[in-house]
Amino acid sequence: MLVRQKMRKELVTVLPSSTVYEAALKMKEHRIGSILVVEEGWKLKGIFTDRDIAMAVAADSKDPKTTFVSDIMTTDPITINADADVDTALGLMNRTNIRRLPVTEGGWLVGLLSSADVATGIREEFDQFIGLEEAFAKH
Repeated sequence: MLVRQKMRKELVTVLPSSTVYEAALKMKEHRIGSILVVEEGWKLKGIFTDRDIAMAVAADSKDPKTTFVSDIMTTDPITINADADVDTALGLMNRTNIRRLPVTEGGWLVGLLSSADVATGIREEFDQFIGLEEAFAKH
């Protein structure tokens, strides 16, 4: 199965010049733990997470209304191509200890694959398999 089949295409993004406060409000509104940082034209510049807020803002007593996302985001995040295999993506996520993997095509952001997205897909496939097994057992 390809990454493009499991990735989320509805992306929540901010500009590098957004404040941490603005990014946190978007994250709260969309009930997400990370937000993608892009420049004009969906060029990926970084990823900003709830952990960044805790570690670089709260723990260091920075003002979220005057601290810019670009000051604390992860720059040049690890990405994967949309045509890569999901197993390859899982291996990459496991090796690098990340839960969210931006998906790109030709350097442009096209999606986001999370470990939760993959787990949901695996659960659905398992449920289908069990359904087939039960149907087979009845015959």
